[in-house]
Amino acid sequence: MPLSKKRSITYLLLIAAALLFAYSLRFVFHPMTENALSAIAMMTLRWAIQVTLTLLWCVSIRRRILNTAIQKMLLSVGGLLLFWQVARIIKYDYVIVTGPIGRYCWYSYYIPMVLVPLIGVFVVDHIGKPEGYHSPRWMKYLFIPAFFLIAMVMTNDLHQLVFTFHNGFELYNSDYGYGFMYIFEMAWFVVLAMLFAVMLLFKSRVPGSKNFQRLPLFVTIFAILFWAGYSAKLYTGDLTAVDCIFIVLLLEGAIQSGLIPSNMNYRGLFERSTIAARIVDGQGQTYYASANAAPLEKAVMEQAQHETVDLGDTLLHHQAIHGGHIYWQDDVKTINDLAEHLREANDMLGERYDLMKAEVELRERRLQTEEKSRLYDRIALEIAPQLNKVDELLSQSREHPEAANALLSQVCVISAYIKRRANLILLGEEKATVAARELESCLRESLDNLRLCGVITYLDCHCDGQAAVEQIVAMYDLFENVTEMLQSKLSAMMVTASYTDGVLRLRIQAGCKEAVNESLNLTLDGGTVTCEVQDEDLLIEAVLQGGAKA
Repeated sequence: MPLSKKRSITYLLLIAAALLFAYSLRFVFHPMTENALSAIAMMTLRWAIQVTLTLLWCVSIRRRILNTAIQKMLLSVGGLLLFWQVARIIKYDYVIVTGPIGRYCWYSYYIPMVLVPLIGVFVVDHIGKPEGYHSPRWMKYLFIPAFFLIAMVMTNDLHQLVFTFHNGFELYNSDYGYGFMYIFEMAWFVVLAMLFAVMLLFKSRVPGSKNFQRLPLFVTIFAILFWAGYSAKLYTGDLTAVDCIFIVLLLEGAIQSGLIPSNMNYRGLFERSTIAARIVDGQGQTYYASANAAPLEKAVMEQAQHETVDLGDTLLHHQAIHGGHIYWQDDVKTINDLAEHLREANDMLGERYDLMKAEVELRERRLQTEEKSRLYDRIALEIAPQLNKVDELLSQSREHPEAANALLSQVCVISAYIKRRANLILLGEEKATVAARELESCLRESLDNLRLCGVITYLDCHCDGQAAVEQIVAMYDLFENVTEMLQSKLSAMMVTASYTDGVLRLRIQAGCKEAVNESLNLTLDGGTVTCEVQDEDLLIEAVLQGGAKA
């Protein structure tokens, strides 16, 4: 039998023995004594046993339960059970039964009776859910009737809708009746308790079969049988203590069955782990060690606290934890063997690699030189007219200094075209299609430079998707031709470009300083160009069909 299971059985037997002893103090030894002091001592010892067991269960919940939300709810249940038991002790053992304190202790029973089954429903709702799960918002509204029922009980002296006292409060402990609100109080307790049990049994079902986790089922059946017998007055007992025991058993059954994740068997998991690790206290004494953890000297462990220690075929790591340290070893033997083989292979291939590297570098430099030369020749060829015009404008600016600003502004416009045109050539060398927005970038930079010449410009571009480089180049060349033909006459230019379903459209509306006598002679390979003259305005529309689609 596993050690963890033996430990669980031992704890269960000790708890059962303690509860049996507490029961005997109430129903066996207490009736046999006539000494008041002995009777009080027995009652106090009985309740001390029950309260201590509940308190220890709360402490174990804090240590075992992994889910933070479920842990908080179970601790709330434990706190309410402790409150219930303490109120029972005060009412019957430490105050005058007929006094108001005893009556309000009696009323306070209904605080845990109302809240515990409600919290139990929230606990079951969280079973099987991830760590960050939150219950639906509508469930939180259940606290409204719960607090209302608690308020009705605690203010019963004012309205007597829960308990009635026809002969006065002094005889409340023996002479009382039930008001109509008592039905709602008990209905709340019974309905939510049954809902908690049914939901717990439903969550206990093994996925893919009709079987259930047995422990919660057995506890539920036993609790139903007990309450049925108690209601039929087949036996009597301390119902507060029994109810607390059954609530704890139901929740503990869910924990022991694995419905509520806990860390009960981590010792066995650690010992059977394939990781070579050990946990030691502050003095270096080993508390837990996995099966394949190698023995470590104290000096080595102290060194590992400052740096990773190389033990040959293993590396020793360290991490400080609460109350001590954890050391684990990484097996690097395979890595060391592989590294040795790699070193040998590296030595064998070293000279050959150096020769091949030199040859490849020489070939790469030659190819790069040839490629750069080819690209430079192509760029120079395609933008030769613009380069010549730039030279001409620069010469004119030197000959006519008074017109230098205007001439240099024209140089800026042509230079922007040269820059963007060269960029398109380089992009076309890499791939046949590029983002259609490249045309927008080209047009925008050229128009920005046109403003230096005093031309008012506007650009509206809707180019999305991928377009053929040839399309963009053709449209940009058309734009540049128009700009160069009209540059000396331009006063304003509005450009609209769009790209849809592989069709590139360009619309240029140019405003001139003087009337335009004739339309421009413009052509577009593979597309259509229309030119319309309207006094001082010139409207040019171009459409070019390409292969790329948006």
